[in-house]
Amino acid sequence: MNGMTPDAEVRLPRPPGVIRRAFAAHPRAVDITIVVWYFIGSALGISLDIAASATWDEATGSSTWAGVPEHLTWPWVLIAAARILLIAATLLYRRRFPLLGLIVIVVVTFGEQGMQSLANGVALMFLLYAVPVYRSVAAGWVAYGIAVGGALLQSALSFWRGTTEFETTSPANLIAADTGAVQSIGELVTLSVVSAMWLLAILMLGINLGNRRRYIAAVIDRAHQLVRERDQLAQLAVAEERSRIAREMHDIVAHSVSVMIALSEGAARASERAPEAAADAMRRSAETGRTALAEMRRLLGALHSTGEQADLLPQPGVEDLPQLVDGFVDAGLAVTLQVTGEAAGDRGQDLAVYRVVQEGLTNVLRYAGTGARVRVQVQRDTDRTTVLVRDFGPAPGEPQPVAGLGSGRGLAGLAERARVFGGKIESGPVASSEGGGWRLWAVLPVSAAASGADGSAGPPPPMQAGPSPAPPREERR
Repeated sequence: MNGMTPDAEVRLPRPPGVIRRAFAAHPRAVDITIVVWYFIGSALGISLDIAASATWDEATGSSTWAGVPEHLTWPWVLIAAARILLIAATLLYRRRFPLLGLIVIVVVTFGEQGMQSLANGVALMFLLYAVPVYRSVAAGWVAYGIAVGGALLQSALSFWRGTTEFETTSPANLIAADTGAVQSIGELVTLSVVSAMWLLAILMLGINLGNRRRYIAAVIDRAHQLVRERDQLAQLAVAEERSRIAREMHDIVAHSVSVMIALSEGAARASERAPEAAADAMRRSAETGRTALAEMRRLLGALHSTGEQADLLPQPGVEDLPQLVDGFVDAGLAVTLQVTGEAAGDRGQDLAVYRVVQEGLTNVLRYAGTGARVRVQVQRDTDRTTVLVRDFGPAPGEPQPVAGLGSGRGLAGLAERARVFGGKIESGPVASSEGGGWRLWAVLPVSAAASGADGSAGPPPPMQAGPSPAPPREERR
């Protein structure tokens, strides 16, 4: 395969970036790391709040501790601890419940937080980023509206209560807030707009990376689908080839065995009164067997996966029908062949015509026996070929044919061949008033465009009357 190894041929795409693939391979470790850093940030914020409660007395030259901040006193410290645990849980499960986690953060961050709002603000950014990445763009905009609405409501409530340090009351205001006080409605509006713009930037980053993530996932999934489809098509091709070989094997074996049986029976009957004729019949039977064996070897040679080269011989066609008919005449059938029209140059159709005639004559020999009279007509037109194999039942006084040799594949295989060409096959007994016997009729279009499968090929040609009606016999296969 041009120097390519099988592994290189089936290599599938994967997400780009070594670090990104490492993070994707260990999502739980990444989430736990984020939660650990959130705990560190919260502890740092609490420590800064406690340290900030100490004041410096210039008169005495010493610091005075004013006590623990109010939001860290009992029982408010329980609310602070519950807030930390809830936000940590939302960060841990942000891939599965990003929108719910963002709503939880917005709700639990109402009220005084002190410097812990630094860690809470970062957690809010993580959840806002996670919504469009792990859900959808529409869900991302919903999360943005919730985050902005919560920030505006927290800021408005703080301004109404007279609290001026908005960076400690709303995580969304953390990055945009000034360390000084907000003294007017205008400054409040400006702060809210800046906070909304900052949240919008986080949302756009999440939407961009989320869309890229979904696009890469779709490309990789499509590549895997193409590989699966390729394997399925290969399996279908193998199954179709097996079916074709099975049909060919059936045609070869059924034809050859039927001829050999007829010749052997004839040789057995003539062995005493005509030894020379019996010996000639046995030689023809042996020659038929050798020909069948050679065809089987050539056909099975195509299945070899090694370097063995199968013999390449042309497939039989309409021009080989006289030789086929001669073989059945030698086996004891009275066959007349009529081929009219010019060849259309379709080798596949010629093979199908040959197999139809072969199967029809094999069935006549198998079920009507030696001495049966058969008429074979092949009409070749520019757009289709019509084939008729018509017998008139067992010949009077001839031995009964060997029954029970049908495999059920003959007519089914012919129907499959006709379907490939868009044609049709009909078979059945002929009424006694028309001479009795059996008729096999096929229409094989030269191309799919000229298909006669819809019935446009016309009705079967009229049957000629035969000498005597055929006795009832089993349905042919």
